[in-house]
Amino acid sequence: MDSVMELTYLAAFANMIILLALLYPGVRNFFKTRSAISAALLLFTLLFLVENVVAIYFHLTVSYTSAVELEVATLTIIQVASFGTLLWATYK
Repeated sequence: MDSVMELTYLAAFANMIILLALLYPGVRNFFKTRSAISAALLLFTLLFLVENVVAIYFHLTVSYTSAVELEVATLTIIQVASFGTLLWATYK
């Protein structure tokens, strides 16, 4: 496996860990308030969790061309930074 794709795989795995950490406050807030924003944030977290599970599956089974490996890695790393910021703000 290419080092760029290994980085992408690790970033997608980091995304999953961050999103799992975001599930706890999302579920807690939803059952506490039953508000639409809590439901939306919980759905947001669940959908991105599914997206990252599928991404890891594709990273392991599909061979990307070298033309898109860097772009895929860049987008996945940007997601890590975004979800990390959301996690930080949630637990702050």
